[in-house]
Amino acid sequence: MKPAFFAKTAPWLLAILSALIGILLVELFCWLFVPSVGWNIPGRDNRIVFFDGDGPIFENHDGIFTYLPHNTVRNVTAFFSSNTFTIEYDYRFRTNNLGLVQDADVVSGEKSLLLLGDSFTEGQGAEPWFRFVSPTIERLGYQPVNGGVLGTGFQQWLKLSRYLADKSIEIRKVIVLFISDDYHRPVWSIPSPVFKCLSSPALCRVEQSYFYRLPPTQEMASWITRVRDARAPMKPRLKLSASALLPASFSVYLYLKQLITYARAEFDSRDAIAGLIERYGRENVAFLHLPQKNEIGRGPDALGLRARHAIEEAGGKLFDGFRLCGLTESDYYVNDDHPNVEGYTKIAACAGKIASNLASEQAQ
Repeated sequence: MKPAFFAKTAPWLLAILSALIGILLVELFCWLFVPSVGWNIPGRDNRIVFFDGDGPIFENHDGIFTYLPHNTVRNVTAFFSSNTFTIEYDYRFRTNNLGLVQDADVVSGEKSLLLLGDSFTEGQGAEPWFRFVSPTIERLGYQPVNGGVLGTGFQQWLKLSRYLADKSIEIRKVIVLFISDDYHRPVWSIPSPVFKCLSSPALCRVEQSYFYRLPPTQEMASWITRVRDARAPMKPRLKLSASALLPASFSVYLYLKQLITYARAEFDSRDAIAGLIERYGRENVAFLHLPQKNEIGRGPDALGLRARHAIEEAGGKLFDGFRLCGLTESDYYVNDDHPNVEGYTKIAACAGKIASNLASEQAQ
């Protein structure tokens, strides 16, 4: 009886023992040679985004999010090193009746031209460039609508366009401004820990958020120190959690999980591209591929090429912003990857030309 039992359980015990030894070896290797593995999630980089304004800045809408309506928001973004920090940009913008980064309210029932995109379209890093392109869109006979929302991708833009349609916004033309990274971004909304850090600093757990309420000037240094410490390589501590006890293995798990998320998001982005074209008509939708800072002089990366292929495969109108917009490395911030004022001015000119191109197309 005992030999039979042992024969059945031995393979399982051996597998479990091998797994434990493998985990311990990974932990030991990373502790000795790659101590940065095991940084806290989210926010492994050295960028800190502070917001100021009424309420918790954002609001969720059935899986997506916008800013709070009729708010004046201040964005202060800092970058820290081991012993100091610098403020990369400090600017303000207004939101309209729909919580979009736009001075003017959007009126229902008026034929509109919608810009969809991420933080490049929102204008993160400078006062919104949408102000420069709005007059051009108005002269073309359309109400301009800025659907740029930071950190979003193709799936989210399709959902946002539906959300606006539900608000009786009559969208006739759409310009989708995208960067390569957008193609593997999933749909997301603002998590509860982020709302806490934006609403009540006393309840904020800095290791769980990537946005923070702007503190008084005299408290800025101490807040940045708190975030820096929370994002530092984890040290051994008496805390019963996978991230604390097995930081390297936990990071590998998160990495693999992220790869799966990216793969699913790419699949859904292909569907979203086709969905936008089907919803508004091929002649009414244009896609403008903008370069990321690390693509300047090198061309689109593999992810961006896959996004372009998906657009072409769906029969979409693709515009090469790498060539048309003329962006150079000097058009981006030094530490941050977003365009600066000069870069956004070039993007506004690009978007204006494409809006004129779209307006010349006869709606079906």
